[in-house]
Parts: sequence; C-alpha cells; structure tokens
Amino acid sequence: MQAVSLFSGIGGIEYGLERSGIRSTFFCEIDPLARAILRRQFPNASLHDDITTLNNLPDADIVTAGFPCQDLSQAGGKKGLEGGKSGLVKKLLSLIEEKPLSKRPPWILIENVPYMLRLNRGNAMTFVTDELSRLGYKWAYRVVDARSFGLPQRRPRVVLLASLVERPQNILFVDNFKEPDVDGKPNNVEGASAFGFYWTEGKRGVGWAREGVPPIKCGSTLGIASPPAVWLPQQAFFGTIDIKDAERLQGFPEGWTDFSKDGIDARQSYRWRLIGNAVSTNLSTWVGQRIQSEIEEASFVFSPLDKDRAWPDAAFGDESGSFKAEISRWASNSEQKLLSSFLRSELKPLSRRATLGFLGRAMECTNVVYSKVFLDALKDHAETMA
Repeated sequence: MQAVSLFSGIGGIEYGLERSGIRSTFFCEIDPLARAILRRQFPNASLHDDITTLNNLPDADIVTAGFPCQDLSQAGGKKGLEGGKSGLVKKLLSLIEEKPLSKRPPWILIENVPYMLRLNRGNAMTFVTDELSRLGYKWAYRVVDARSFGLPQRRPRVVLLASLVERPQNILFVDNFKEPDVDGKPNNVEGASAFGFYWTEGKRGVGWAREGVPPIKCGSTLGIASPPAVWLPQQAFFGTIDIKDAERLQGFPEGWTDFSKDGIDARQSYRWRLIGNAVSTNLSTWVGQRIQSEIEEASFVFSPLDKDRAWPDAAFGDESGSFKAEISRWASNSEQKLLSSFLRSELKPLSRRATLGFLGRAMECTNVVYSKVFLDALKDHAETMA
C-alpha cells in the first residue's frame, strides 16, 4: 500500500505506517524545518510546501492528514473550522471531491485533538463526517490514548478513519481493552517512583500523570519551550525531560528532529514545537497493521448518535445512519512502561524561579488539591536550587 500525506508535520503518522508496511510517496508540509526533517527521513518521497497551492491529489491507497489543531484545542483560539489553520481541512475534502470516484483513495486517516468533539457541540466533527458521507465514505472515529501502546505519555487523540471499501469501525473498534487506573491525582502521591506535571501551570490545572508525563506541548506562543516536569520523590528531585526522550515518548528514534544533521542551526525550542505537534507513531502503526490484517467483525454496544450534543469518544456512520459506540480509549494491552525506567537522558533540574512560580500558583489554586508531601518537596527543591 502507498500513502499520500497532507499536513505532514515531521511524519509521525507516516513513520508509524511505514513500520506497518505502508510506504508514503508524497508529503505536503508548510513548515520549512519540518520539511527538512521529512526530506532526510523520507528521501524517496515527493515534497510539496503548501496545501493551498496543491492543485491535484496524487493517487494513493490511503491519504493521511493530521490537520492543524490550533483552532480546535482547549489551549488554542477555539475558532473551530472557521479558524485559518484548522479550517484547512476543507482543502483536503475539496481535493478528494475533485477526483473521480474511481480514483478517490480507498482510505482516509485523520488525527486531531479530543477537544474538537466538545467545541461548539462538535461542529467540526459534524462537518467533516457529513462531508465524508457525501463523498461516499463510511467513517468511524475513536479517542485513543498513546499510553495504551506502552508509552508513558498521556496523549489522547481522535483518530478518524474513512473508507470506500470496508466498514472502518471493524478496524478501529476491534481492539477494545479496559482502561487501567493509571492517572492518579495531585493529592495522591503514593505508589509511584515518578510523577509528570506541567510546571508552567499550577493555578488552574497541572496535567498530572502517574509514572508518565502529560501531553508533550509545542511551547508558548512566544516560542519558549515548555517540556513537562518530572518529580522523583525518592531522589527528592524535580527536573524537565530531555528532547531525545521527548522524541522517544512520541515513538520516534532519538535524533529524529536533530537539525544539525541537515546543516541547519535552529533553536532547541523549534524542535520542541515540532515534537509537540507530532502524532504518536505507535497509533498509526496500529491502524496500518489493522488495515492490512484480515478484517473481522467488531463486537460493541452502539446507539443512535445525537449530533446536537457534544460528540462521544467513539462513533461511526454508514448508509444506515450515525451511531454512538461504547468503546474505551485503550486500543492495546501493551505492557505499561514506567516513566522512571523509560527515561534515558538526565533530567535538567527545574530552576528555582520555575519552581517558586509553580509553587506560588499551586498555593493559590482552588480547583486542584495538591498533596502536602508534593508541596513540601517543591519548597525543599527551591531551597536546594538557591
């Protein structure tokens, strides 16, 4: 099978598909630094720089699109598909519509953030799925957490699969496992050797994760990197993860975003931005393997979908209508890797200023209860860093 990639980023979907045996022959990505990485990692593929100037969609077995999430994310502008970035998914749909039905890709794989299911009562998902149905596709989507594939990063994402040839729910819903109790809360710091959190937050949230990190972010709007912090209680230490471990937490090999290999002198924050925007590669490997395996009928509970409300974690649509599905976020029962044993690089000590900033916000917080042990450890770390 061959893939055409739009909104390619640094090739997270495509690297994952490649591991399943699906080769990407064409990429479209506007970011020049991301294109440099794609050129190095996929040297035999064609590369285009701007989807708005792409006149024809190359033939392929599958089209992939991790279209921009900025207007659909909780931390973004919340403009939905009216925003200038996330609204570019309309270009994808128009490129598909312009192809004769016999030439349209049999499969379409789309990835985005779960907040799109709630923003404006899921208007973005309503639009995309309605358009896919109009173009002759059956569709299914599911929120999947990257931790289900063994990576210690809490990263739920919407994976939407559309098909002209199969019922995509039989691809996405067949692996349905009970979600383990792995999250924990900041008021409970027992039973783990490492806890991940956002040191840039504290007053309204914390992104807390037990033996894992919260979703790796692309950094601030000012271009400042914000790698997640890790607390190691037994060592009484707070630090931030290294860029190489961030790549591994996304399923990439170390050095995937190392610009020096391309002769480019770029700030480290650019690497964090590209990694934070990337798709977890294990997710697309799973989809690619399922598409190419013998397809079996998935067994699950479903009911009619109410499109006037926020959309559920999983749903599907075909000629008989649209339906809500009772499916977990756990698509694999891979062994959970502990963050404390996963990290290879030395943590960078959280600075005294960053520690005191977070601690001050945490002390003022009213909607999150923090463990006294955690707060006391922060105070001790700040004193040590002084």
